[in-house]
Amino acid sequence: MSIQKQNMRRALVWSNILSEPLFTLYSLLSVILYKGWGATTFQIALLTMLKPVVTVLSFYWSAGLKGRSHKLKSNVIWASIWMRVPFLLVPWFDSVWFLIVAAVNYMFFYRASAPAWLEIIRRNLGEKKRSRLYSWSSALGYCEGIILAIGMGVVLDGHPELCKWLFCASSLIGLGVVFIYKRIPITAESRIEERVPLKELLIRPWRDSYRLIRERPDFGRFQWGFMICGFGIMLIQPALILFIVDSLKISYLEIAAAISIAKGLGFAVSSPLWSRAMERFHITRVASLVFLAFGVFPLILSLSTLGAVWLYLAYFWYGVGQGGSHLVWSLSGPTFAGKEESSRYTGVGVVLAGVRGGIAPPLGGSLTSLFGPIGVLLTGGLLCFYSGATLLRKRLLVVNKS
Repeated sequence: MSIQKQNMRRALVWSNILSEPLFTLYSLLSVILYKGWGATTFQIALLTMLKPVVTVLSFYWSAGLKGRSHKLKSNVIWASIWMRVPFLLVPWFDSVWFLIVAAVNYMFFYRASAPAWLEIIRRNLGEKKRSRLYSWSSALGYCEGIILAIGMGVVLDGHPELCKWLFCASSLIGLGVVFIYKRIPITAESRIEERVPLKELLIRPWRDSYRLIRERPDFGRFQWGFMICGFGIMLIQPALILFIVDSLKISYLEIAAAISIAKGLGFAVSSPLWSRAMERFHITRVASLVFLAFGVFPLILSLSTLGAVWLYLAYFWYGVGQGGSHLVWSLSGPTFAGKEESSRYTGVGVVLAGVRGGIAPPLGGSLTSLFGPIGVLLTGGLLCFYSGATLLRKRLLVVNKS
């Protein structure tokens, strides 16, 4: 293995290890706010909505990367810093709204850095090894998250006030990725500098994304399938929190065991299988199987009132779907781009995630108030089933025609 690939492999591993503490807390944030900080249903729904909405704005962070490889590393480094800074200040702010702002800021820069980070991976890893190394390093991070979730669940059950310092400490650990990213090699290219009017700067990314989808119908079909399934997943988010806290009435440790441990195990166990599937099959077929897997989750979760085992089984299965979704979404840009610049392909996925996120959570919150969480959970599952079945059928039709 070349030194370039070794450095990239180390960067993948250590970026996941150092980022996981804050990511584990972030995955429990809605429950922490609702259960420990007294957040209202409106605030939870607003948080669920704002996180993907700012994804649309994050689109502009990496919109001008094409032809500017010298900015890839700095793009990722600065995003990594700014996404963690607000959490350093949590111990000095006793406010639900401040934590919501910190969470929204985290998601903004988390999504904003994705196009540059995935382009760096594309440049430094060959196509055959890319999915395997990416899924392996992600699974390692999730295994770490399982251990952290147990410890954090115990701490929060016994001393809920310490969550402020957990956020602060996790952010400090996460800032270590900056030193990792500085060591990543980037192949130098000629710089393209041009003055772009503000109006053009705002419109161009949307125009280029629309043109890309029109020019690449295969990429368009993939994104449409992801849009429907993603809408279903976002629709059920407000219902999930109310169902777990109000209907099941379980402790922080039990919630952590389900959300982080069971889901993390599902992610870790399934990641090698999804990476092998990516090596053998077209990404569209793998995506359709991911969407079908997500459709099963609400069905299993609805049985949790019969016993805790169904809750853990449901989140284990959610982790299986997320293992495939994480791999498919992250590598869709480099896969469809081939030898082209991948940041604009990834950018399309980022902005569409924001669009559906601005609509589905508030709709899910309203439907939950009207019909209860179970009805919303099943509706989201049906959307995932429909997306998976439709995308698989279209893929099979394309294969038969060819």
